[in-house]
Amino acid sequence: MISPEFSTGVTLLLYGLASVSGIVGMVARSPFWRKLGCWLAGAGFIFQTISLATGFHKALPGGLSLGAYLQLMAWFVVLCGLVAWCKLRQEAPLIFAAPLGLMLFAMSAPYLEAVVQVPPSLKAPFYALHIGTLFLSLALLALAFAAGALFIFLEARIKSKQYMKGFWQDMPALTMLDKINAFTTVVAYPLYTLGIISGLVWAKPVFGATVTGDPKEVISIVIWMLFSALFNNRITKGWRGRKPARLAVFIFILCLFSIIVVNTFMETHHAFIRR
Repeated sequence: MISPEFSTGVTLLLYGLASVSGIVGMVARSPFWRKLGCWLAGAGFIFQTISLATGFHKALPGGLSLGAYLQLMAWFVVLCGLVAWCKLRQEAPLIFAAPLGLMLFAMSAPYLEAVVQVPPSLKAPFYALHIGTLFLSLALLALAFAAGALFIFLEARIKSKQYMKGFWQDMPALTMLDKINAFTTVVAYPLYTLGIISGLVWAKPVFGATVTGDPKEVISIVIWMLFSALFNNRITKGWRGRKPARLAVFIFILCLFSIIVVNTFMETHHAFIRR
């Protein structure tokens, strides 16, 4: 049995090496170090997948720990980076995903024993539909955030006619960043919608009402409405460039607020810490 501590340590090491190698490759404009960073991130992902498949979390009584939730989020983030690397032939999404996965793992270490109790009525289908779809959509949104933020920054430099030298010359083109933003939006929105609907369906038998006014429900619906606007304008109006980039950045910031502030510091059914 792979212990949570061992799994976390090895994956942290691989994601850490991937992050350093990728950043060095970007700054030094070295294709070798960038590719090495991508392969190291892939190795970390494979090791983490094996540890998840062997069920290290099953040794924890009462459900998954808060640390395990953060590690699952890291797994989805790196998965999206790998898919973007393979599909779009761009190293940048995975190079961005590796440090984010590293940060999530670093945050998870102190909380491996902080078990989040799950009501017994929420069985495997709930995790597949609600937790799984939301985690995958948030991971895609993280890439949309990175692509959107970089698009805004690079566009501002270009419009102000600042000289693009050094590693800035190796940044993805604005059209590619917009393509990444569009791809992640189109894939993530249906997943987020499915996650929200499944959560509302299961809320009735668990909490007694479909909508209870819980802070997590309120902010999730607000995020979904903004996400709907981004998705619909992308599809029906052909939104491109700065507007969808800014909205994607704002939506992801709201998601972080929901996870960090609402789940940790507010009275909610989804609280990480039960008082």
